[in-house]
Amino acid sequence: MTTYIIPYNALLAELTHTPEQKVKLSTYQQVGFVLGMIVAALVNNYADLFQTYFHVVDRAQALQYTIWGLSIFAGLVMILPIISINEKDYTEAKPTHIALMPAIKNTFRNKNFKYYLISDFAYYIALSIISSGLLFFVTVLLKLPDSDGGKFMGIMVVLSLLFYPFINYGSKRFGKKSLVLAAFVVLCIIFVTIYFLGKFPIPPAVQMLILVTLASFPLAALGILPNAILADIAQQDTLETGENHEGMFFAVKYLFVKLGQTLGIAVFAMLTVYGKDPGDDYGLRLNGVVGFVLCLFALLFFARFKEPKSTEKQSHSDI
Repeated sequence: MTTYIIPYNALLAELTHTPEQKVKLSTYQQVGFVLGMIVAALVNNYADLFQTYFHVVDRAQALQYTIWGLSIFAGLVMILPIISINEKDYTEAKPTHIALMPAIKNTFRNKNFKYYLISDFAYYIALSIISSGLLFFVTVLLKLPDSDGGKFMGIMVVLSLLFYPFINYGSKRFGKKSLVLAAFVVLCIIFVTIYFLGKFPIPPAVQMLILVTLASFPLAALGILPNAILADIAQQDTLETGENHEGMFFAVKYLFVKLGQTLGIAVFAMLTVYGKDPGDDYGLRLNGVVGFVLCLFALLFFARFKEPKSTEKQSHSDI
């Protein structure tokens, strides 16, 4: 994540020059991301195929073969941007003359970035909780087969693709901030729903289908817009200070992404002490409560974010 994803996403601010271009490129990035999610989420289904067609008796061994195959495939795909994008064709590199620690301090002086970072940090803790618990929610709270987890993940991702045109249009019509706030509201509803999973008087599969349908909008909005927003923040900062800090903004963001993901896993694990088995699932349901609080916290901080209004004009004048 440190050596690949940070510089990869920092390119977003350099390869694009208008807000529309940033949203469009971020959308294409998200298409690749969700396709990868679909491929990875079906790991149990691939293991079934290994056991069926290659006569692998041991389930753990079938999963190991699957993960080896996915890792090799992912590594090959990650090489494609490296060999196909010539950075010098799109931007003129201007090395910064500020030392590391002052550069980090400068990023935190940006109020917009602080509000963005705090809400993003809370979001990634919540996201890590829901991704860590998905299989438990499916098998324990809803008592469905573990292979259904990958199927529902695939449905959610496919449905999120339908929102991509709306996200691109809506970001111009309503602004990126409005869509991000709406996504946080929907996430709050989703986490409340997790607390009551398995208790609604409807079939378990239908409950999960409703949940993934709700989740498809925030998956699209929060997959596309935050990186485009951060690219706007970085570009605005460059215009105001004359120093190029795009890489630093993304580096700090992904430091907090890693911290948020780690903390989310830890929170999920700690709460499972209060129950993670059928009939003793209170700990899993508590994750829904914690996720709701985190998403509400993210919403309140991002509401204080001021969407840059001058970036677009300045970018057009530069072109």
